[in-house]
Amino acid sequence: MNKTYIPALILVSLLATLHFIASAYSLYVRYPGYDIMMHILGGVGIAVSVHWFFLTFFKNTKVSFWKVVLIVFLIGLAWELFEAYYDITGAPVGTPAHYRDAIKDLFNDTLGAVVGVFFLRKK
Repeated sequence: MNKTYIPALILVSLLATLHFIASAYSLYVRYPGYDIMMHILGGVGIAVSVHWFFLTFFKNTKVSFWKVVLIVFLIGLAWELFEAYYDITGAPVGTPAHYRDAIKDLFNDTLGAVVGVFFLRKK
């Protein structure tokens, strides 16, 4: 039986807990590195979750490295669009600072996905 759901649940639960704590205590504003850590952790958690999803619901499909990384990138892109739509980004939407922050976030999401896939390959 595929037990990839265990680290997926742990990572997503940890991510949600850290986000609620960060929101309550303004950690995203106080510590700029917190956002970086959260995007990397989010990339890892989503990568492990995507891997579990494919193994569980598409048993005969090969779960490739690039498929997982691409899906995590697309989810990260959707998140950046969500932030822009609701104007909850680190900088005013449409400014160079906003685009730099979005690119940095997408890079960190993707880095987290790569770490997540390597974690799964080691298991």
